[in-house]
Amino acid sequence: MPRGFFTQSTTVLFSEAPSLEDVEAALDDDELESIAVDGDSWMGASESLIVPFRAPARGTLQIDVQDRPWPDGMGDPQSDVDLFAAWTMGFFGPLVYPGNLGRACNQAVAYPDAVSVAAKHRAFVRLRTSYTNGDPDSKLIPEGWDPLAELAVLAGYARKLLALPGALAYFDPNGEVILDRAGVDASFAHAERASVPPLDLYTHVRLFNVQGSDFAIMDTVGMDRFFLPDAEVAVASTIDPNAVAQFLMNVSLHHLRKKGAIPDTHTTDGPGGVYRVHHREKSLVPPPRAVARFVPEFAQAPDAFLK
Repeated sequence: MPRGFFTQSTTVLFSEAPSLEDVEAALDDDELESIAVDGDSWMGASESLIVPFRAPARGTLQIDVQDRPWPDGMGDPQSDVDLFAAWTMGFFGPLVYPGNLGRACNQAVAYPDAVSVAAKHRAFVRLRTSYTNGDPDSKLIPEGWDPLAELAVLAGYARKLLALPGALAYFDPNGEVILDRAGVDASFAHAERASVPPLDLYTHVRLFNVQGSDFAIMDTVGMDRFFLPDAEVAVASTIDPNAVAQFLMNVSLHHLRKKGAIPDTHTTDGPGGVYRVHHREKSLVPPPRAVARFVPEFAQAPDAFLK
């Protein structure tokens, strides 16, 4: 999917749509402005809130209420043009790929109620950052862009919205993360204690069993929002998946701090021994994206993982 006009996005799922006035009161920000346009669409509601930030770059955080469930499918280019166009132009977030809510729920180890909560949500509040604002001279990504700073603002606002009546869950479609309010609070608390960003709000570690094999596959999703590859690891049955999950989070944090991925064919120590990195343009499982694939040197990984 395209990166589109927005640099970051996240959402909060609701059992019923809150009023824009309630959203504004919950956010309690003196810089909030209300704007109105003609007609509701998947690209934007008829009335939304705008928070200006990064004044030299004229950035905005745009907040709208969608009084309908999150659309996990793309729609039809003939019968549902608005939805299809919103997906194909990146209006749900940068590189967000259809099916993300379903995948997030299926992998929500930290939130066992995710499937039932997602099934009963009937509305969502969407938060997106952009620098275009109709100015032909504006840059999609301005100089000095700081994605972590943007995400901190988005996640902080989402946390406030989770206190509203009817709020069900935090859902980040880029990282395919779904959590309840307690999970979001726990992530912030851990990040503060460890002096690290709350990466588990922005990215997700997933586990996939390989049928007929002694291996599983674990990966991350969401790192492309930082212009960095996600990671894939072939996990031998003798290795603790929890250790691999921590390894993947450490890899993501390393890539963020270095502002670049571990180079192709380099090796690194990981759970069980040494892994060699192979950069690939296509991931093994959706969403399709570039990955840094970590292949164990101490065990024979499945053939599909070695391609």
